[in-house]
Amino acid sequence: MSALANLRAVRRRSRVVLRRLTGPSPSHALMSAAKSLPIPAKVRVQLSTALLRQRGSVTVPIDRLLLGAQNGWTATEFSTGTGDMLWGSTPVSEGPHVALLRLADGREPSDEEILDSPYGTLARRAVATGGRYFWATDDAGIVETARAFIDRHRGGAPQAPRTYQSGPDDPILVAPVKWSGYYQVLDGHHRLASAVQRGERSAEVTVKRFPVTTPLQDHLLRMSWLDGTRELYQPIDAPELAESWPTVRKCTDRRDKMREFLGDPAGLSYLDVASCYGWFVSEMGRLGMDAHGVERDPLAVPLGQAVYGLPAGAIETGDCVEILGTADRTWDVVSCFSLLHHFVLGRASVGPEELLRLLDRVTGRVLFLDTGQENEAWFRTSLAGWNPSMIADFLRRNTTFSKIVDLGPDDDAVPPYADNYRRHLFACVREDR
Repeated sequence: MSALANLRAVRRRSRVVLRRLTGPSPSHALMSAAKSLPIPAKVRVQLSTALLRQRGSVTVPIDRLLLGAQNGWTATEFSTGTGDMLWGSTPVSEGPHVALLRLADGREPSDEEILDSPYGTLARRAVATGGRYFWATDDAGIVETARAFIDRHRGGAPQAPRTYQSGPDDPILVAPVKWSGYYQVLDGHHRLASAVQRGERSAEVTVKRFPVTTPLQDHLLRMSWLDGTRELYQPIDAPELAESWPTVRKCTDRRDKMREFLGDPAGLSYLDVASCYGWFVSEMGRLGMDAHGVERDPLAVPLGQAVYGLPAGAIETGDCVEILGTADRTWDVVSCFSLLHHFVLGRASVGPEELLRLLDRVTGRVLFLDTGQENEAWFRTSLAGWNPSMIADFLRRNTTFSKIVDLGPDDDAVPPYADNYRRHLFACVREDR
């Protein structure tokens, strides 16, 4: 069968595959199906070009391009292999390829500088994970690869593409990032880095037909409490989340109220119960507190480490009732946000009184607490009567704190949540300590 007839047959079979595809990445599934067919690699490239790429090229702002596929792996595969969740959330202009060119701007970096640079780190990760980075399999090869890139950027004599390397006339290939106005780079990181270093603001690219997700998006969608909903419960600064991932709770309002109430909290110990991603643990740590958290979802641990830089051990995962019940210490400051009402609604293994007893037991000085209330649209029936006055009374009756202070409502009752939140933050204080 001729190559043309072969390609036509593959196209017909691939259309059937395409119609059956489901899931977030049909392009990946289609190419996996194509790779299983007994056809030459050259024909597979023709298939990809014909079916998966939009016709022609488009010009896009470079600041809309995010790091992506590396070393033959997708961005997700590379992120998983290297443990870098934010790889696919990093703008090309902030990536290791640009960093290398800046290092070599007007000077010749040493081998040690290259290996210690973000580019060297990237290449070493690739070698450690997959055995190679382009043609490099060791540090000497990494240095050679880096210097060849620097020479190309400086306009050195053209060289024939080496193993796994695109040619200068190959298109820069990108894919739209789902739910955003960004693109993930599939091929062309080095050429884009040269464009950034030259001060160019846009690039001509070829766009894949099907959108992709970033590793960070994938991780968030797996978080147990979200159930696949595109929402952020605490702030995360990532470009692909800005447009279509609303932040449910502002968080800075409660942080500021806590900080004002405590004064200078440096040196105090802090525990956030139901810490979610770990934003409050991070923020209290910035204030000089010895900050830790407790969270049910184990996916919160790598997320907090990636997006907030939390150290290992900062978040303990498990059932908060069990963890608090076996704790053999107290923390100066404890916070518990948006958890109590789940116990009031009977969604936990114990009642709300027992949760308060456990929180009381581990709190040395101040417990900060908020909870769902009857004013919220989704709780008007199920939490009828559960208002700030009743909550304050419930806290007095079920804890040993000497004073309960209402610090006022949050600022989260804004679209699309205008009929919800405005939860009051309470400070439960031991005045004798």
